[in-house]
Parts: sequence; structure tokens; C-alpha cells
Amino acid sequence: MSSAIRRWWFNGHVNLALRVSLAMAAWLAMAWCLDWFQLGLLSLLAIPAVFISGIDQPSAHWVHRLSWSIPLLGGSALVFGCIGLYWPVGLIPALFVGGVLFGSLAAWDELSGRLGLAALVLAAMAQVPVGIEPPWLFALAVMINCVWVVLFSDLWFRLQGDYPLRQALALSYRRLAVILASRVKWIEDPMLGERFDLPLAEQLALVRRYVGVSKSRNRLNPELHQAFMAAVDLQERLQAIPNPELSRQLFNVEDVLPSYRLWVAVTSKRLRHIADGLMTLQPLQADERLEAAEAALVAALKPLQQHQFSQLAPYFISNVQRISRLAQRVAPLYQRKMFAPDDRPDYWRQWRLHFRWRSPVFRGAVRQGILLAVTMAIVQWWQWDKGYWALLSVLLVVRGGIVDTRRRAWQRIWGTLVGLAVAALLIVAGISGNAALLLGLLLVPPTLSLIPVHHGYSCTLGTVILIMVFEYIGAQGMAVMPLRLLETVMGCSLVLLGYRYLWPQWQGGRQAQLRQQAVGQLNGYLKLVLDAFSGRDVTPVSLARARRFTYELGVALTSSFEQMQQEPNYSRHRDSAELIRIYKQTQSHLNALAPAARRGRHLPAEHSALVRQTLLDASEAVLGAFSGKGGDWSSELEANRQAMYRLTQDSEADRGSFILYQLNLIGERYQQLYAIAGAPAPDKPSRR
Repeated sequence: MSSAIRRWWFNGHVNLALRVSLAMAAWLAMAWCLDWFQLGLLSLLAIPAVFISGIDQPSAHWVHRLSWSIPLLGGSALVFGCIGLYWPVGLIPALFVGGVLFGSLAAWDELSGRLGLAALVLAAMAQVPVGIEPPWLFALAVMINCVWVVLFSDLWFRLQGDYPLRQALALSYRRLAVILASRVKWIEDPMLGERFDLPLAEQLALVRRYVGVSKSRNRLNPELHQAFMAAVDLQERLQAIPNPELSRQLFNVEDVLPSYRLWVAVTSKRLRHIADGLMTLQPLQADERLEAAEAALVAALKPLQQHQFSQLAPYFISNVQRISRLAQRVAPLYQRKMFAPDDRPDYWRQWRLHFRWRSPVFRGAVRQGILLAVTMAIVQWWQWDKGYWALLSVLLVVRGGIVDTRRRAWQRIWGTLVGLAVAALLIVAGISGNAALLLGLLLVPPTLSLIPVHHGYSCTLGTVILIMVFEYIGAQGMAVMPLRLLETVMGCSLVLLGYRYLWPQWQGGRQAQLRQQAVGQLNGYLKLVLDAFSGRDVTPVSLARARRFTYELGVALTSSFEQMQQEPNYSRHRDSAELIRIYKQTQSHLNALAPAARRGRHLPAEHSALVRQTLLDASEAVLGAFSGKGGDWSSELEANRQAMYRLTQDSEADRGSFILYQLNLIGERYQQLYAIAGAPAPDKPSRR
């Protein structure tokens, strides 16, 4: 298979379309052979639920999850199918109860929340075969179809060498290449890189999940495990910038900047090659240009190990060498455990804790139930046919926040409108009967490939397919167009109104809680580093977990702030942006210290006592200020911080002084965090 074909075949969107299209084609072929073609065709309505729930993707305790997920989907189809057949009016209260119960499953975790949404989607889909197939038979066919798609997907992934893990790793390396390439621009524009990179966080979370699944099945490829550990090392080292202001001056030195530009270009290109190799299963070769670029940059940095850059130049020389080694070998700098055993949560307790009004999960579930019930009431009041279109619009545009929900609702509306216009032109051009069915089938793969890319584009092609199917059934394409548009607009409008006025979860209102959680996690990371430098026993796993959780809360702060900027009646909150910048810089200092902490380096006892007492007092003061308990930055604390500063000034330029230098910068960052804590977090809408 040539390189171009490999790259096309292993493209995430193309591979997804091929996998699902082949699974659907094989399913329909089996149904036709068994003379159950109509039932097999109807059971394909389960495919969106499989997509949404993610049961076709590997996850922790996959078999256990499937054992209750598939019966839940089938049970939803059975119950709501029976209600739609025997007591249609009962769908109104049933959808409200179902919306509350299934929506509250998000209290467990993200995958459970997606499963709850998938169950509601099948509740809407169950109205399609009412009067055509018995509800029990449709529910059974849905469950069998889900099992088939899961088994087909598992075989597909195995034949392609753990494809989901490879794809997530490849996307992580591509994102790392983008971040590294942006460092040259960062020298000129300090505003770049002040926040956490959300796409990289999402991909690394997926990689971590897939690696955990493969380990639990004893099927983890050593090569992929090495690549995962190397990606984590790269992410940690790219984020570790000891002193941003002075670092920019260092790389702006006339002899350093050209070498730095060359090294960044060669290394980022190498990371992109790693991504291609992971996707296309091609072996990587050593890159001599990377070695030459590394040598040139190190040679340019060595003369700067004196004067104002005496603390930074040795660190960056070491960092450049290690990043180059990671990119060259695609293996971690050292072997260590990356996972600690996690206790299985108490699901019943978690669900009960969120099943109260102050929980945003519960309020969101109630809002969803109300929207579904109101939608069905309007459909039944006006006696509209195919009311499931409106229900699906309500369900499929809902996202985690009001900004994403609003964007997706408008995408669905214009996507449907464009799709109807295209379908009308095709019908006017004479496409009907078997030609319409053939065109609809040909559009299935591109539609599937566009689902993860853009909701509006996938709605456009999906609407064309739908109209072509109705045109094939009985030349009804033109007749159903007005109803399709009306129910789509009605469903999306209800969602927009509901998310705007029914207990909206403004991101500004989450800032106070997120700030407290983030600072608390940052304090835990700092305490582990201080424990290590004080000679206490700190395991590499505990350091890795602390870094990861600190990073994830930084990502949550960034995501919340970016959504808050776009919400109605909220203005840009300067303190929130500054908090993210300082939080990221503080973690950057800790990441720069983590390798020394893992290697067991200690500070002298007299230095350790002063540093530990000062920084722990500073962390308690900041956390107290953010939690509203009146944390105090006392004169004694400030005197200790100044003593730390003098200690750093008097120390010689060596590895021990670099540790003191970074810890002193952490003290400065905590003082800045304390100043921000004095300004209240945005908790109420403020007019622009």
C-alpha cells in the first residue's frame, strides 16, 4: 500500500466512514438473506445512539459497560415504543421523566452522560417504526444491531493495530508539533501561549483512556506505550518555561535566534513525521538533521551560561537535548509507572449526591426533560406527523455549555435549510425512484465522515439522504420538506430559549468554584515537590498524577473562560485571564522542577526548612483567599519570601541554585495569585 493510500485509508474521518458503512452494508446483507430486510433497515436507527454513547470505542471495563449499556438502549426503545403505540399522550410525561433520569447519568462520568443522551435518542427513534413493527421486535433488533456494530468495530480496530489509540496518539503529536512551532512567534508576542491548549488536552485524555483499556486487556503494544510516555514527557517539557520574560530575552540573542528557529522547524517536522508513522503503521528512521540542529543550538547557548542567563541557559541546554532525544527515539527519558489503581466509584452515592437542585447536572437534566415534554406537547397539539424530527433536534444540538449549544443549533438550522434546497433541485432535475435510493446510499459515507467535523455540513447531507429515501418510498420528497424544516426550527428554537432562560449554567458562575479547585490542586503539586526536595519519599506516579490533575484543572479554567467571553451579558473579565496566565506559569515552574524531584535531589536542611515553610504558608494564604476564608499574606510570610530571594541571590550557579531560583519564582506567582483573589470572581451577569 503506497504512502498516499495509507494516509488516506488511515485518515480518522475516512476510516470512520468506511468502518460504519461496511458494518451497515454487512448488516443489511444479513437481514436480506434472512428475509428481514425492513426490520434490519429500521434497526439501523440505532447507529446514531451507538455514535453518541461511544460504546463502539474502547473504554475502561468495556465488557461490563456493554453488559448494561446495550440493555439500557434496548429498554429505552421498548418502553417508549410501547407508549407511542398504545398511549401516545403518555409520551409527554414519559419524556420528562426519561429526560431527568437519563440526563442525570452524567453525574457518574462523561461516558455515562453520553449513554443517557443515546437512550433518549433511541426513545425518539422508537416512534419511527410505530405501526410498522412491534415495539418488542424493534427493541430486540436494536440490541442485536448494537452488538454487531461493537463486534465489527473491535475486529476492525484489531486488524489495524489498535487504531483508536494510534489515531489519538497521532493527533497528540501533531498538536505538539503545532505548539512547538508557535514558540518562535511566542518570542515576539508574549500573549501567545498564556492559556492551556484545549485540543492537546482532549487528545491526551483520549490516549490515556485507550492505553488504560489496552493494559486492562493485556493487549498494550510496547511501541504505542513508549510513544504515549514520550508524548507526556514532551508535553511536560514544552510547558516548562522557567522564566517567560527572561527566556524570551535569551532566545532573542543574535547568535541564538537563528539556531533556535532551525531547531524548532526541524523538531516540529519530526513530530509530524512521528504522527504520520503512527497513523500509517510505517517504521520511523533516525533524522540526522535533528542531531545537527540540536548541536547548533546547544553550541549557541553554551556561551550564555554566565551573567543574567546563568540559571536559564544550562536548563534550556538540557531541555533541548531531552526534547530532541524524545523526538528521535519516540521513547520516554526514563521508565516509570504511568497508572495507579483507581477504585471503582460508588455509583449509587454519586448519583444521589447530584440528584438535588443545587447540582448543575440535575438542573440540566430537568431542563432537558422539560424541553422534550414541551416539544412533544406542541407536536401532538398541532398533530404534526414525524414528531421525532423535533425531538432529535432538541437532543442533538444540546452541548455542555450555552455557547456551544447556540452554535450547534444555528448549524443544524442552516444545514437543514441548505440540504432541503439541494434535495429540491435534485428532485426537479428528475432524480427519483431507484436513482434517489442509490444517491442516498452513496452519500452515507461522506455524511458519516463529516459528523465529527461539522454538525451543519453533516446535517446538509443527512437531509438530502432523508429526502431521497422519502422520494424512493413514494415520491414524497417534496411533501415532507416543509414539515422537516418546521420541526427542525421549532426544536432548535426551544433549545435556545430553554438554555437562555431555564436555569442557565453561566460559565462565569463556575469561576469561583473552578478557581478554588485549581488552586487546591496546584498546592498539592507544590507540596509533593517540596516533600521530594526535603528528603521525603515521593513516588514518580504521585508526581505524574499531580501534574496531570493540575493540568486538567487549568484546561477547565481555560475552557470556562473562553465560553464565558461569548455568553450573553458577560464581559471579558481581566482577572480571569490573568489568573490563567499565572496559574500556567506556576505549573510551568513546577514542571521544570519535577525531573529533579524524581531524581531524588535534596536541598540543604536549612534551605529546605525556610523554603518549605514559606511556600506552604503562601499556598494556604492563597487557597484561603479564594475559598472566602480570609487567607492572610502576613508580614512574617513576606519577610520569609524576601529571605528566600536573598538566599537565591547568594547561591552559586549550579543545579541546587536553579531549584532555589524556580522556587523563588513560584513564591512570586503565589503573591500575584493572592492579589487576584482579592477581586471577586464573576458570579452574576454584568451588562456590557
